[in-house]
Amino acid sequence: MTRALVISALVAALAAPVMAVTPATDLYLPSVGHAQGACPGGVCSQWRSDVWIYNPSTSQSVTVTVAFLRRDTENTSPATQSVVVAPGEVKELPDIIFGLFNLDGVYGALRFTAASEVVVTGRIYDANVQTNKGTGTAGQFFAGMPAQLAIGNGEATKIIGLAQDTGNVWRTNFGFVETSGNSATVEVKRLDATGGVLATKSYSLRAREARQFAITDIGGALGTNQQVQATVTGGTGRVIAFASRLDNRTGDPSTVEMVTKAVSASKATGRFDGVVLTSDALLIDGGVELEIDSTGVTGFAGISGLPCGAENYVVDFSTTSASPIPIAGDGSFTGSVSIEYKDGSTVFFTINWTLSGALADGVLNGTLRSVTSGGAGSWSGCNGTVDRPWRAGWTSN
Repeated sequence: MTRALVISALVAALAAPVMAVTPATDLYLPSVGHAQGACPGGVCSQWRSDVWIYNPSTSQSVTVTVAFLRRDTENTSPATQSVVVAPGEVKELPDIIFGLFNLDGVYGALRFTAASEVVVTGRIYDANVQTNKGTGTAGQFFAGMPAQLAIGNGEATKIIGLAQDTGNVWRTNFGFVETSGNSATVEVKRLDATGGVLATKSYSLRAREARQFAITDIGGALGTNQQVQATVTGGTGRVIAFASRLDNRTGDPSTVEMVTKAVSASKATGRFDGVVLTSDALLIDGGVELEIDSTGVTGFAGISGLPCGAENYVVDFSTTSASPIPIAGDGSFTGSVSIEYKDGSTVFFTINWTLSGALADGVLNGTLRSVTSGGAGSWSGCNGTVDRPWRAGWTSN
């Protein structure tokens, strides 16, 4: 009755160590550019962006696809370039917008995707800062942020320590980039130090659009030690938010990143192993494993109990998708496979398996449905539909 299947030890979830700069297969730098800025006193700022890509693998090169997401534009088909990074190498890409994409007079964001995890860091800076020691640079650092940390509908984040004061000593910009390829509505509240609401405004984001605004665009009283709270209130898009606090006297900017959920269990790609439970979720009724990459679920396999009248059999199921099963912006997916169970040429019954679930914080939860048909005679008791909950956690790349 059972086609051979070897499945690994089952776990509910594994935690990975927290890292200040997080490796991932889908990463964003939310603010980059190559353009001339303001010209106070006749000296024009010249904004540039440098990027570093690190391959932590000790044995495999990785090809990284870099996409430029132009600001204030829907980026469903962005300009892309590929970069190969050797094992253990750090690839430096100075002035990446002009050097890699040959673009001038533009701002936006960058997306980095790869089949295995990489680390990305970047710097956006004014390359024409005049000092008593000559022309220099002043800018800010960004760490590549994994796409799985983006917030979706009903989720919120804060950006703290902002300032736009009456003395014009400080100013603040904030912005977003959409990461899932879907639209989103973001409600932004400007808060004082105690969380009191100073002003509220909603913004619309198109697919993988990057946007940036002065904090005064929200409205509200000027002051120091303020906050921004961003909540996705509509659409299926997912959003990374950021801010820059700038010293007007020197032009020096500081990056202020959004408050994120813990990354200890936030793996979004690799192998996930877990358990299938009985319909009442009280006992283990089998196991499941899935493979996920940046394109979606590439395959799944498992074993499960099958009630057949007074008997209970153990059957297996598996599929490898020619086209990966897509994962929606909210982390959900559904895949199915139909399998005949037979001895030689005799078919006992057919089961259509449907594995539906959602990925959140590195953990998969869902429902495994079996619809059995074609059973005759002593096998007729197998016919019918059974739903079982399942749960899996990340185990390896």
